[in-house]
This record gives sequence, structure tokens and C-alpha cells, in this order.
Amino acid sequence: MIKILHCADLHLDSPLSSLDITKAELRHSDMRAAFTSLTLSAKMNKVDFLLISGDLFDGAFVSRDTIALICREFAAIPDCKIIIAPGNHDPYTQSSYYRRGEFPENVYIFDSSELSCFDFPEKNTTIYGWAFTSEHMDTCPLEGFSVEDPTRINLLVAHGELDASGSKYCPIPSKLLCECGFDYAALGHVHTYSELKQLGSGYAAYSGCLEGRGFDECGEKGAVLAAAEKDISLQFAAKFVRFCKRCYEIERLDITGAASNVDAVDKLSALISERRYGADTALRVHLTGNVAGDFKLSPKFLEERFSQLFMLEVIDETLPLLESGRLRDDPTLRGEFYRSLETMLSSNDPEVRETAAMALRCGLSALAGEEI
Repeated sequence: MIKILHCADLHLDSPLSSLDITKAELRHSDMRAAFTSLTLSAKMNKVDFLLISGDLFDGAFVSRDTIALICREFAAIPDCKIIIAPGNHDPYTQSSYYRRGEFPENVYIFDSSELSCFDFPEKNTTIYGWAFTSEHMDTCPLEGFSVEDPTRINLLVAHGELDASGSKYCPIPSKLLCECGFDYAALGHVHTYSELKQLGSGYAAYSGCLEGRGFDECGEKGAVLAAAEKDISLQFAAKFVRFCKRCYEIERLDITGAASNVDAVDKLSALISERRYGADTALRVHLTGNVAGDFKLSPKFLEERFSQLFMLEVIDETLPLLESGRLRDDPTLRGEFYRSLETMLSSNDPEVRETAAMALRCGLSALAGEEI
């Protein structure tokens, strides 16, 4: 039996430009800490193969200190073979750190866009893969291929897009993958864990990224820990393991009936308590519901009240509809203004509703002679 730890898309030293300097540095530390937790897990679980399916780092942004950290961590697990298939963010090029870095002897790096393999006869295992050699890769190297020895444990480590015809990031057809005879395809590029998928007689999975970097990468992030054994037939088991230090989360909260920002704080506090969000949470909340037209919600006021979170971002999508009956019948310019927006205020498109709500608030304030 062999033990496998499969990860991808670590993006170490990613610039994180959406965060302020302090939070960006904290997240860089989180990402490095998640990586060291990964290698510690490989050691504690006596993993035979650590498979890294691309985008270990973020190309030109990676620092020498981070490369040194990577090499130290790999050297600390000499009994584990580390297999790296460079991706579109860390391609194997003339200037790549993969060429210039002094990696330990237990590190094996694919260096060609053509399919090749590393053979480990003592483990009855052959590991296939390829490297991105530029930012794009239009074709899949698996066309017409099948494993040389089906009696061995045959693994694929690859960065690419499954069933994405026309992709510039190595499109991999599931049908083609089924025909190759791999026992497990360790995939990278998609930043969400895909669950284990059976393809032919083998399996495939995206491990997802190790740490989320924004609200487009929500939820727990980590790696796949697997065990494989092959005698007459394949026995394979895998599970997802969390390694991320923080999670990005998005919520929608209806604050209908709130008459003040203090009321909104109370409703938001109840949500945070119910979900058990804390210092490891970066939270974006879309506030919805019907509120009075003169209620001026302050996202900044709310964001400053929840310092127990790593980060809170409040987006106001409330609608000033509680006065709709009175405004609809108002014969003055206020009523005419409301009626001109009424269709947009009830639109199925949230962006249209939000724009109309903001216009109504600003317009009513201007008509009342108030500061906008």
C-alpha cells in the first residue's frame, strides 16, 4: 500500500492586492503556515508521495525566502517523494525557480509539456505528468496514451481543465482520461475540492487550493489524503483534509424591519454567532430586505463593530420600499421620481435593484435639501 498527499494551487507569495498591507502580510504568513502544515502532515502520516499539481508559487512574485522555505520543508521529509507538475502560474521556463532552485534529492519536477514519467519500482508505482512551459497550453498530452504496465499503481499529476474544450489551460477530456488507465489523476487548476470522481477503472479529483485568497475562493481549503493498493485489483480510498488557516465566507442577511444601524448590528451579530464565525473568518455580508427610505445604512459603522473577525465587508442591497404606497400616490415630484424607478426596484436583477435603491435614496435626499 502507498500513501498519497495531493495538493495544488498554493500560489505562495501571491500579491493579494485586494487587501491592505497589514492583512496581506498576515495572509502571506497564513499561506506559508498552511504549506508547513502540509509537509508536517506528510511526515506524521508517513506519506510516500506528495503530489503538487501546479501553481506552487506565483511566478515572478515568489521571493528567495519562500523558495528557501520550500526547499527546507521538502528536505525535512526525505522519505517522501515530492512530485511537481508546474502549472500556468509557475511554468517551467528558462528563468523559472524550478531551474535555478537547489531542490533536495527527493523532489521530482516535470520539465516538458510532453507526457513523461518517474518510476518508483520499490513502491510498484509509476507517476506520469507534464509541465506548463508557458502561461498557456492549448492541447492535452494524453492523446493516444495508455499506461505501460497496468499491474502497477499508475498516477497522473497534472494541471489542467477537465472537460473544457478550447481552454488555454490544458483541456483534459474525461473520456480520454478514462482510456489511459490511471488509478488516480491528481489534478490542479480548479481552486475548489471536486470530490472523488470515478473515471473508468480509476479515480480523479481536484484538491482545490490550500488557502483561499478572496471571496471567489470560499469555504474550507486543503488537500487530498489517499491510500492505494494494487494486487489483483485496485483498492483506493481518499478523504479531504483541511489545511487553510482562514476561510472566506459569503452570507446574505435580510434586515427587514431594522430602523437603525444598531438594529442592523444586532441582526448581524446573531448571524455571526449562529455560524460560529471568528478570527479565522473573512466575511462578506450582503444586507437585503425592505427598510424605510430615510434609513441611511452605514457599512463602515457595521464593519468596525466586529473586530473579532479577520475581516468584514458589508454590501448594502436593502430596498427603501416600506414607504412605497405613500410614495406611489404622492402627486409631487417625489412621487413622480419614485414611480420612474418602481419597475427597477422590483427587478429580478440584483444589480438593477441595488442601483435603483441607491438612486432613490440619493434622489429623495436631494429633494429634501439634505446632503447626499
